[in-house]
Amino acid sequence: MRKINIPNYGIITIKNLLFDINGTLQFQGKISPDLIIKFEDLKKIYKIYLISADTRGNLNEIAETLDVDYIKIKPQGITEAEAKNNELIRLGKNVTVAVGNGNNDALMLKNSVIGIIIIGNEGASIKSIMNSDVALPSPLSALNFLLDEKIMIATLRS
Repeated sequence: MRKINIPNYGIITIKNLLFDINGTLQFQGKISPDLIIKFEDLKKIYKIYLISADTRGNLNEIAETLDVDYIKIKPQGITEAEAKNNELIRLGKNVTVAVGNGNNDALMLKNSVIGIIIIGNEGASIKSIMNSDVALPSPLSALNFLLDEKIMIATLRS
């Protein structure tokens, strides 16, 4: 857990990180070895969850590789975006950072304590970009942002 005082933004507490996987952490089904190393540092500070509809069928494998929990959404009667947002609310939207890139991430990005959009090789939806607090070019940049309080303050202060 981390508590951060961001000038003219407020004091925020971050307990959880909620990561989409497709287009966010993995590109074309692969995850960078550099991310695996950085996740070890993140796990010392935060509780980490992966969330996905599991488009590529490897959510469990990635969660095992990173040694984190995962949430496989199977929405019935609601959209994937609503299902992801429901999980954010369950974890505590005021203490959870959401990281994503797709249209189905828009609600969780909007409603989390900090929403981080990854504009990587698979792109990012405009709706999710507009619902985010921070835009970063890669998952590695996002992990560095979350590990370095000074980067967070410099980016979010006003």
